[in-house]
Amino acid sequence: MDLSPIIDPGFWFDLTPVRMSPTFEAMLFVLFALLIIAGAVMRIYVRNRSLEKYVAQTILRFAKIASVGGVTGFVLLFFAFEEIQFFGSRFWMLVWLIGVAIAVGFVVKFMRETAPMLRAREQSRAEVNKYLPRRSR
Repeated sequence: MDLSPIIDPGFWFDLTPVRMSPTFEAMLFVLFALLIIAGAVMRIYVRNRSLEKYVAQTILRFAKIASVGGVTGFVLLFFAFEEIQFFGSRFWMLVWLIGVAIAVGFVVKFMRETAPMLRAREQSRAEVNKYLPRRSR
């Protein structure tokens, strides 16, 4: 299997769309469908469980990426399938892949850095607030 065309920029930035193989089309269709289903399953999971606030936010962020990525992928697959001049080009799949990777990177950063910081801030506020006087009702 010769992978040298993948390295060539002319392969990716050719504006005249080329018909994909039926196997590749089916694989992309299944991938995008699974992304949409995974997004829905994650949203249902968060709704039906009592999770810690930041864990739920992280899962919902991944669900949003999966849903938006799946729908966007279906749109790109439609343009490629219909061989539409500019929007059916191969580089849109690269743009899609880079966008999803960047979004996942932001969620991972939130999960590793921001969420623990916010969790510690909430705990320190709760610790301070228990000693503050409250309004009597």
